[in-house]
Amino acid sequence: MTFEFTPFAVISAIAACMAGFVALIASQKRNTPGGTSLTWLMLSVCIWSAGAALEYATVGIPGKITWAKFEYFGVVSCPVFFLLFAIEYNLLYRWLTRRNVMLLFVIPLITLGLALTNDWHGLIWNSFTPSPAHENLLVFGHGLGFWIGAVGYSYLCMLVGTILLIRSALRLQAAYRSQVFIIMAAALAPWFINLVYITKLSPLPGLEMTPLVILISGALFTWDIFGFHLLDLVPIARHVLIETMAEGIIVLDQQKRVVDVNPGAQRLSGEKTDLAIGSEVTEIFSAWPEMGKLFSQNNPETKIETTIADNRGGYIEVSISPIYDWRGWFRGQFVALRDVTERKNNQDEIQRMNESLRQKLAEIETLQAHLIELAIRDSLTGLFNRRYLDETLLHELSRARREEYPIGLMMIDLDHFKEINDAHGHKAGDQVLKSLAIFLIDEVRQGDIVCRFGGEEFLIILPRITQEAARVRAEEICQDFSMLPILYKNVTLHATISVGVAMFPRHGNDADEIICAADAAMYAAKEAGRNQVLSQN
Repeated sequence: MTFEFTPFAVISAIAACMAGFVALIASQKRNTPGGTSLTWLMLSVCIWSAGAALEYATVGIPGKITWAKFEYFGVVSCPVFFLLFAIEYNLLYRWLTRRNVMLLFVIPLITLGLALTNDWHGLIWNSFTPSPAHENLLVFGHGLGFWIGAVGYSYLCMLVGTILLIRSALRLQAAYRSQVFIIMAAALAPWFINLVYITKLSPLPGLEMTPLVILISGALFTWDIFGFHLLDLVPIARHVLIETMAEGIIVLDQQKRVVDVNPGAQRLSGEKTDLAIGSEVTEIFSAWPEMGKLFSQNNPETKIETTIADNRGGYIEVSISPIYDWRGWFRGQFVALRDVTERKNNQDEIQRMNESLRQKLAEIETLQAHLIELAIRDSLTGLFNRRYLDETLLHELSRARREEYPIGLMMIDLDHFKEINDAHGHKAGDQVLKSLAIFLIDEVRQGDIVCRFGGEEFLIILPRITQEAARVRAEEICQDFSMLPILYKNVTLHATISVGVAMFPRHGNDADEIICAADAAMYAAKEAGRNQVLSQN
């Protein structure tokens, strides 16, 4: 297989690595509700993203189809593990019998089998079209098996899982309301992105970003569950929970006076901060300008979340939420303090790594563009080389057949080029070749293609031109070049060219035939005395 490392391939590869990393983190909490299924969900995303990366990087439809089949190991597994995660998250273990789990995987296994044997029936993919957006993407036409197994059943699993997650999130207490939105966002994000893909509304046809979004959702779940310890909470006595927790808690009344505080808050705010009951919070944190600004808000009923630098070189996450009584009247504020120094340092490190990665990707893209130019350009003249000519001429002839228009070819050869080298040296000959290349670029139309055919021979492709017009243009080029002075050191050189003109489809139906016809006409011009143009009859 041939590979072309596009930005989407690199992004998907990074997503696969990140999914594997999240799976590793989740595996360390397998005993936590949802930990096992989340681990398998992230491994499925890793397979999906890795297959997508290889699909985006592979050049050629057969290779892309092979990796698309590999992706289906993750595609059909993700919705089921998503549903199992939601079931575990809701502690509905009575649903998780061996029989029920096996039944959930019946349709995914059938869908996977149809994908692997698609060449026989076309029930998953029935067409394969290169994306009009290019970027080495492929647009898959989908069959009945795809809509039933990969869309219908998968969406059913995600619908049930999403309902369960939202049900669980809405049952949380007000102090954890921010986590409700994290759960809902993580559950609904893959729906939107996948719907954009299957309805073909994506700005880049053929680009499937669902595995990356599911990865983000999994990361959000991991952050929510393992970062905030949501599932670790159990109903124990208030004095054990509040007094021993590492996070700091401060409760304020309507006048922003401290009415309750735990040792965690005292530890995080520092020994010099006296969190005495009855003290005004603005006075307590007067030594902390950033903290003081938070409590000087005119609207105390506003919820605030921020991260500030503490007096010890660390970082504290501060969350201020309003407290209401059963009648909905404002009664005070709930302040939560959390040491996030390690997380902030990790985020800064990740940001630095991401910036470094972006710079490296930019360097790779620049190098890749340079390598492409080197592969299709002649190093001496800067014109397109023979390799580019062979590929482009096939493409131009194919389009000319479809749209039924003629193509002209000019085969050009420098007259007495060996004598120029013998008389003035090879550097002088190189100067003549470069001068002819610059001259030809200036003389042709915008849509014409000038290539160095080899040695002192050049070839020009002229789409949508008549034979008479091509001959007139060739004679003008021949005459004008004969009068062109070429400066080399202190010597002014003059050279002439012989030109042969041939037309598609009149003088040939394929690339070899039309090139041979133009070449024969050029040699006839040389035999007729050089510095002239001859065309095939």
